[in-house]
Amino acid sequence: MEEKDGIKVIKINVFQTAMTLGTYLGLYIILVYALMGLTLKYSALSLVALPLLLGIPVVAFFLIKRFRDANCKPFFPFPVSWIITILTFLFATVLSCMTVYLYLRFLDNGALAAGMMEQMDAIIIASDAAKQSLTDQAQIDQLQSNIDMFKSVITWFCSLSPSAMTKQIIQSSLVWGNILSLVIGIIATKRIRINR
Repeated sequence: MEEKDGIKVIKINVFQTAMTLGTYLGLYIILVYALMGLTLKYSALSLVALPLLLGIPVVAFFLIKRFRDANCKPFFPFPVSWIITILTFLFATVLSCMTVYLYLRFLDNGALAAGMMEQMDAIIIASDAAKQSLTDQAQIDQLQSNIDMFKSVITWFCSLSPSAMTKQIIQSSLVWGNILSLVIGIIATKRIRINR
């Protein structure tokens, strides 16, 4: 914060701030991706991985709020809050998706696809058992069409190359990042209070 002619001026290097916050958020997302991958082998980890996945927007909000409270005491306008948040998600996406690509390209050797296909087979066996208990033909047809759609999506995703899988993750991360950045930007905004 600087003072010019009695006016307080707050200077923020938006890109440097977003890169720093994006690095922290990206490391958290890498942890979430690693745990989500391990849930294919150890299903008990889903009790930890799912709350961590749902906690990504919460962690992003607390990173932005901590920056706001430390550097922008009097106010933090929505445009600045929104731009920092959207760039934080962008840099976090770049870091986490680069890690995913490197893992899929050099370390995975098809283990992720094999784990997904194994889980899909277990779900199909369980749904076939559930079909036996149904008596309504419309419900049986609906369940079978859902199973077929699920099977085709998993088979398609597992047939992708590492770069194509990473592109799908990048697209979904950017879409959700844009949506969440708008919400977090609104919540993290700090308005000027006029004392009367």
